Amino acid sequence: MNTFPDGDSDSGLILAAEECPPEKFGRIHNFSSHDETIIRKLSAHGPVLLRGGRGSGKSALLLETQRRLRNTSSVFPVYVSLRYLPLLQSDGQEYIGHFCVLLSQAIQAELNLCGLSVDFADTSDQVSLQLELTRLSQSLNKRIVLLFDDAAHIGREKPLEVFFDLFRTISSSLISCKASIYPGVTKFGIRFDVFNDSTVIDISRSDISAVPDFFPEVVRTRYPKLADRSMFSDRLSPQQFANLLGRAVVGNLRGFILACNRFEGKERIGIPELTQCFLDMATDYYWPLMDEVAPKLGVYEALIEPARDVVEAVVEQASKPVREKTRSIAQDRVLIHRQLVNQYIKIFEILEYLGFVAKREASRALKSGGRGPIFAINLCNLLDSVPTKRLTTEIIDEWVSGSAEPAEIHVTGAAFQKIKLPVLPEEHGLAILEKPITVLRRSTAYPYGLTNAVIERLQGAGLTTVGNLANSSDEELDQISYIGAVKIQTIRDVVYQAIWM
Repeated sequence: MNTFPDGDSDSGLILAAEECPPEKFGRIHNFSSHDETIIRKLSAHGPVLLRGGRGSGKSALLLETQRRLRNTSSVFPVYVSLRYLPLLQSDGQEYIGHFCVLLSQAIQAELNLCGLSVDFADTSDQVSLQLELTRLSQSLNKRIVLLFDDAAHIGREKPLEVFFDLFRTISSSLISCKASIYPGVTKFGIRFDVFNDSTVIDISRSDISAVPDFFPEVVRTRYPKLADRSMFSDRLSPQQFANLLGRAVVGNLRGFILACNRFEGKERIGIPELTQCFLDMATDYYWPLMDEVAPKLGVYEALIEPARDVVEAVVEQASKPVREKTRSIAQDRVLIHRQLVNQYIKIFEILEYLGFVAKREASRALKSGGRGPIFAINLCNLLDSVPTKRLTTEIIDEWVSGSAEPAEIHVTGAAFQKIKLPVLPEEHGLAILEKPITVLRRSTAYPYGLTNAVIERLQGAGLTTVGNLANSSDEELDQISYIGAVKIQTIRDVVYQAIWM
């Protein structure tokens, strides 16, 4: 995600790794020891699927893997963004054709960038692609690592079966395929066994006690002022500040950056300022996020309303002991019976993608019987549900340490009883493509959006819907007054964020 104003290149406002200028990438990205393990797996032989929610750092890990592999003598790495509208709108042989052309162009661009005088022919079918990849590997005398970003889209699942079939057949001893996917991706096709045909790696930073130095290091790198002890009150240290923000957004880096941006220009930061940030994030980031995502969920758009109900039920259960005065601090995690999770599985996948919850453990016994996963709860929404709506030193210590027992939602409990699941329609196109481009205006739902002046110029050129804008060429946009190369890239970034998950 790219939100910096015209001419502003402040690293704190660069929210998506794939849109970060290459010369800034190494300076503003930090990788923990856990990340280093993931990068080694992405660099090694064998197919890998990197699974994580929106803004969790998947693209950064893929790009960092490419950066490091470029410096090796035995590997030729190619990063391929699959944010290409024809891929999203096609299936079968048509999808294969678009995929092969896109991959061919990415390989040719990487060869030119590395100054390698080796040809790679344009391909439009799977057999030709495999032959060209094998020939390229032999010509370079290198193993090829293909890093596919944005391979999956929850709202348009049918082409995924074609992608994963390609992913499986392209992989060989010479060609290592890696791809990023979301928690809600389940359509892998009949020929792809996700656990036998790949290694699945989950990105999770919601447990800050396991990575206590990661978020403070991100702050020191991107926001040096927010790492200065003199900026904080006596009751709040820079380490606590960074770790609590990281835990608040369940380890989601994009949410973390947006939260940090709210403290730019502050002369002093204490617990009241941190409290206000949490409440504001709940109101003007997380709930609007559902409105932004809804039109790109395809058949799952109907699940947004019950997803709201599930979030409210979860945070109410976690804060219930505080309202009943049996606890002074709301529980920041919830253990949910697996039968309930299975019943609302797609909703939980969407909520994980959005950063409302993050799965911590796959299975733990409930006191009332049965087992289920533990989810970390977004602290912004949790604090908003507490009667006092105030942080204290005691709350900060408990939430950072994660020492309290989780709340529990039992299969026979009342928490989810009134939540009804709608009948899903047949798969169709994404509603976002039919929306007027005015939805891309900068707002709480689209904080990275377009200005009114740009929207008016696009409308004047006949580009009235998001689909029109997505299908327009750079040449068409360049013909519009006051829209040049830099502005075209900004428009492309906004459209990509609007359509892709």
